[in-house]
Amino acid sequence: MSTTRKFFRILSLDGGGSWALIQARALQALFGQQARGHHILSRFDLVAANSAGSLVLGGLLKDMTLAEIVSLFKDQATRELLFSRLGLDHLLDRLLQRTLKLGPQYSTARKLEGLRVILDELADTPLDQLTLGPRAAPHLLICGFDYDLKRATFFRSDRASLADGKPGKAAPTLAHAIHASTNAPVNYFDLPAQFSDDLRMADRRYWDGAIGGYNNPVLAAVVEALANRARYHCTPHGIRVLSIGTGSVNLPMSGIRPAQSPVLELARGAPCLAKDLDNLARSIISDPPDAASYTTHLMLGGAVSVSPDAPVKDSPLIRLNPMIQPILGRHAGTPAWCLPKGLTPLQFQQLVHLDIDAVEQGEVKLIERFCNAWLADDVPNQTIRYDADFQPLIGHGRFSDAKAAWEKLAGPTEPPLLRFAAQ
Repeated sequence: MSTTRKFFRILSLDGGGSWALIQARALQALFGQQARGHHILSRFDLVAANSAGSLVLGGLLKDMTLAEIVSLFKDQATRELLFSRLGLDHLLDRLLQRTLKLGPQYSTARKLEGLRVILDELADTPLDQLTLGPRAAPHLLICGFDYDLKRATFFRSDRASLADGKPGKAAPTLAHAIHASTNAPVNYFDLPAQFSDDLRMADRRYWDGAIGGYNNPVLAAVVEALANRARYHCTPHGIRVLSIGTGSVNLPMSGIRPAQSPVLELARGAPCLAKDLDNLARSIISDPPDAASYTTHLMLGGAVSVSPDAPVKDSPLIRLNPMIQPILGRHAGTPAWCLPKGLTPLQFQQLVHLDIDAVEQGEVKLIERFCNAWLADDVPNQTIRYDADFQPLIGHGRFSDAKAAWEKLAGPTEPPLLRFAAQ
């Protein structure tokens, strides 16, 4: 008798700094305001995360309620544990920031200390020893980037994973894996995260997994499942993916259509070194819909459409991600780019320019307002593919539609995991 599972469920959590409170809010909308982490994780067979998404994962593994995880991002003192400003011993870095808006702002070492405070007793637990009480945790995949080898790297709970070129090495602790994954470079943290992930090797150094192209880790997650499909008893057509982002910016180029406000368009600026370096640093959190999500959709057998009148709605991948994006409506009697409902031009512009290191209370309140508008269907949801007018070709343009699609796609609500933790 075949032991292949009918469904193999994956949860994928993007990076995005303080914006990751959006992920916790999305999970609340799916599972309930006070749902606990272990209850949610028991619904999935594999969880992949990058950067701040790995911190959300840490909260779930700690069995925090979703309301408690939201509070992690809403509390300024907690945010400052992770985004701890450099002191007077970094005068050159501070001067570069003031004059050119370049260079690190936060302490890598103090970030690790903050993570230990947040994770508490789980901080020093290796990934392969994490459990959901008596039940084994789902397979865990946390993304990083090897600073010295200059390539993507992954921290796994499955030490025998066939997706790993060198299976069998020791799994890092939860705190170290999250520390590496959250270590955004250049304009953010001052040094690579450093620790040994193998007793046979010297300390390794890491940057954020987004540097390797995995700010959205959904493609890495599906590759992990497919590489181990015989061991995980799954098939490509049985994989179901819930991918949750932290907000993305998508603006049309100016001059294509009329716009209700200039803030809704992208004006071309003149190239210059300082601006280009800043753009490069910020580009690590970019997730165009035609990259990881679209490739994953096709890998899992999803269909393609080029007509907004016949969009593909039955993808094996459900993407939940609010878009800082204008709405195609009418202004002065003609088709034009219009503001999403509930956002003023100033708020829209602030969201466009708000970075991942939103620490001030007013900045986080603006992110929460944006999230509320998304959950109410006033702000667009990121589709897997769209046309030139941002009309959906694949996926769902509203949160409520994407939520309903996942509830249908995920199948029965009973936990899919049949494995139990070693006694």
